Amino acid sequence: MKTLATLICFCALISCIATGGTDLGDIERLTMADPKPFVIVEAEGSGVVNRAQGVVIGSEGLVLSAAHVSWIDKNKSFSDKFRISFRGRDEAMPKGYVHTHKTVFTDKEETPFYEHYYQGELQMQGNSRFIGDQTDVALFKIKVDGNFPKLEFYSKKRPKVRIGDIFHLCHYNFPHQPADPTFLINPVEIVGMAQTSSGVQYLAKGFYRIGSSGGALLKDGKLIGIQSAGYTINAKDIGEIPLGLISFQLVWRDMIELQ
Repeated sequence: MKTLATLICFCALISCIATGGTDLGDIERLTMADPKPFVIVEAEGSGVVNRAQGVVIGSEGLVLSAAHVSWIDKNKSFSDKFRISFRGRDEAMPKGYVHTHKTVFTDKEETPFYEHYYQGELQMQGNSRFIGDQTDVALFKIKVDGNFPKLEFYSKKRPKVRIGDIFHLCHYNFPHQPADPTFLINPVEIVGMAQTSSGVQYLAKGFYRIGSSGGALLKDGKLIGIQSAGYTINAKDIGEIPLGLISFQLVWRDMIELQ
């Protein structure tokens, strides 16, 4: 029995090391932050609006998101009109936002919750809207003076990824619903690779919500990837279940040309 108990403890230790430990301190602080360094990016073209998740990587308002948000399929063209929104308390946000959406929760003693919209601008990388060769990542800048919360990169150089690594995906719940405070940071497990129209990407399995493209993937509480797409389970008579595979791009500090 002692040998079995020792083996169980050893296996638990190996599992803890493989998944980066069980301390939730880093992601708990991010979840409770107000405002958070996580945003919604909107692209508009001829009345059509695309939305994606995003993450602030510079206190001056630099944002990474999925580059495909700027493609307006109905118009068969890219948009140059962007808004970037934060969710949180009114007094915590830098001034200069162009629109505010307020929701009052009657079941929470009339507690207000806000979404603040700022003008955004896509930052070209050389002559491209995309960062790097064949990626689905783009850099945006919030057009206002002020300091914004930001997330640090996991590494300066390209990080190494192994099958079985556990990252954490950050995303708001259905970003097309303004002022919805629901925010999730949940584990996804690296399981393989995928060839996509945006090049070769990593695959991870786990839970996510529809509209999580552009969401930040964390390792040890720091930014290591940006989600590109999701591949849900489709069950007969049930419909789409937000559980399956996501594809994502690795990101690191030196891959981005800051303007």
